[in-house]
Amino acid sequence: MVISREDLEHIAKVARIALTEDEINELLPQFNEILELLARARELPLVDEELLSTTDAEDEFREDAAIPFSDPDAIVAQFPKKRGRYAEVPPNL
Repeated sequence: MVISREDLEHIAKVARIALTEDEINELLPQFNEILELLARARELPLVDEELLSTTDAEDEFREDAAIPFSDPDAIVAQFPKKRGRYAEVPPNL
């Protein structure tokens, strides 16, 4: 699969990313190379995925217990911006 310049511009528009002419010229071959690699990966003969395992370890759970901070003022002191004892952050749009 090969994407065209128009496809890349559409993807950038949907993602709300402004691309310069140089960035488009740089990204288009990179996009197509990634898509080619994915197409080649789809052609690989796969073994039964259920047999694959990276570790024999079982899930380990710990008791979920609240532990009070020993020095909450030290945490507040690390905030780059603060209002009283609260961190001041930009709005999430």
